[in-house]
Amino acid sequence: MSRQTRCHFTAEFKEQAVACLSESGATPTSVARELGVMPSQLKGWRLELAAAGSAEGIRRQQAEAAELAELRRENRRLSFR
Repeated sequence: MSRQTRCHFTAEFKEQAVACLSESGATPTSVARELGVMPSQLKGWRLELAAAGSAEGIRRQQAEAAELAELRRENRRLSFR
C-alpha cells in the first residue's frame, strides 16, 4: 500500500477557499469538491481564520489600551509642570 504525501496549502489559498463559502448558493461540500479538498479541511480553515481575526482584534485592542494609558500618564506628567 503506497502512502500519499500530505498537501500543504498557502494561507492565500485557504483565505480564497473560505471566501468561496460566502458566495450565494455555495455549499461547503460543493466548494471542497471544486477545490479538491475535504469539507472538514474547509471547515477547519474557516475556524482558523475566524480565530486569527479574533486574536488580531484582541492584540489591536490591547495595543490601543496600552497606548492610551501611556498618553494619559504623559498628560498627567505634563499638567503638573
